[in-house]
Amino acid sequence: MAETNNKYRRLVSFLVLIAIIVLSGAMFYQVMASFVLPLFLAAVLCVVFAPLHRLILRKLKNRVRWAALATTTVIALVVLLPLITTVSIAVVEGSRLASTITPAVIADNLGNIRQKFNLNIPHKATLLKIEREIETLTTSDSMSQIDQVAQLHADHESLKQIRSQLNTLDLNVEQHPSAAVHLGQLNKSIDFILEHLDDTVSQNHGPEYLTGLVAVSTRYNKFKTALLGGTVHASIAEIVNPSPSQLQEYSANFFDNSLRKQILSVGANTLGFALQLLAGIVIMLVATYFFLIDGARMVQSITKLSPLKQDYEDALIQEFVTISRAVVVATLLSALAQGLLAGIGFWIAGMNYVWMLTVAATLLALVPFIGAASVWLPCAVYLIVFADSPSWGVFLLIWGVGPVSLADNIVKPYILQNKSNLHPMLALLSVVGGVQALGPIGILTGPMVVVFLQTLLNLLHREISSMDGHDGNANGLLNEAAD
Repeated sequence: MAETNNKYRRLVSFLVLIAIIVLSGAMFYQVMASFVLPLFLAAVLCVVFAPLHRLILRKLKNRVRWAALATTTVIALVVLLPLITTVSIAVVEGSRLASTITPAVIADNLGNIRQKFNLNIPHKATLLKIEREIETLTTSDSMSQIDQVAQLHADHESLKQIRSQLNTLDLNVEQHPSAAVHLGQLNKSIDFILEHLDDTVSQNHGPEYLTGLVAVSTRYNKFKTALLGGTVHASIAEIVNPSPSQLQEYSANFFDNSLRKQILSVGANTLGFALQLLAGIVIMLVATYFFLIDGARMVQSITKLSPLKQDYEDALIQEFVTISRAVVVATLLSALAQGLLAGIGFWIAGMNYVWMLTVAATLLALVPFIGAASVWLPCAVYLIVFADSPSWGVFLLIWGVGPVSLADNIVKPYILQNKSNLHPMLALLSVVGGVQALGPIGILTGPMVVVFLQTLLNLLHREISSMDGHDGNANGLLNEAAD
């Protein structure tokens, strides 16, 4: 009985201990949540710069604290300072660009596009009046008998206005044969309503009247599409001939509203942005310093709680550090090389906002398949089509296809040297999924998670293979004993 009570008390004590640990862990996460990103970046920096730290440690005769301080200083001066300066300039340029995207600027650029590609809508003012009249006819509703009579006369006046406005259109039948055919059918539909239906509420607001209005709307749309040169050409012409309200919408949607506000707020509040960035960097550097000093002991403390065998833990840590360092360094250096080469191309081609474009090309170069081409290719098209600089646009195309794109195929294989066998599709999905789950830092964490899983699976494969080998040896010994 006493033994049973002791077991029960131990079980209760264990469950209470687990509950306290879970509660404390949740509170600890809430306290540390805002520092997760700087701490993770500090851990990545320690892994990436471990060879440099070991070299400095030997030079300083194993003075751990001085070596950690020297390594952290090198990281701050050589890596972070140029990176922060470049990104800050790019953000300021981005805020200036965002502030210039106004309806007037968009209207001016759309005007240039219409002029260059002959996308002006002929008889635009008349067509807009007809569209308003048709919209009034097809959306009006009548409730009382008196309202129906008044609406009836208004409808007939609108139809007459449409008929007279159509007569003012001077169409070249040879130039627009299809439009002329649809215009004739549209006029017949209007004439049918005006001439063959009595001015009575019961008839004109009945099924025949509504059918006639639907025919007018349908045939007008066919006429306008034919007048503008077909469905595709008409759709493009509609886009580049927006109304004032559509211009406001274009301006609001050029950037995502939240992103636009963030960019503008950063530009307007440079001091706040700088202080926030500085605080995160200080935390990251302090964490890097202490990780370099006590990182090994921290890892040992964590591994003591692991149920894995010691050789598995050592192999897992070693392989993860090696592969992660190779993947991170290869990805970052490849993106940096592509971004710098793209920036040189932007500068030579005379593009504005070179810093912003360079940073954008570098960041997007981290994403497999998409890469820096998502920046330099639109810039080349802009120079060829809109900026009247086709020669520079062609140069940027050649430069992007040549040195910029080849940099990825040279840098990554040289650094990785078969240390990572991630399939390209898996690499792309890991980056995209990491960004969706964790934000921009997911560009690095996504592939690292996949690498970690790959390392675990390799260890599992070794364990299964060793088990098979032991089973085979055992069976051999049993067979020999039987013989």
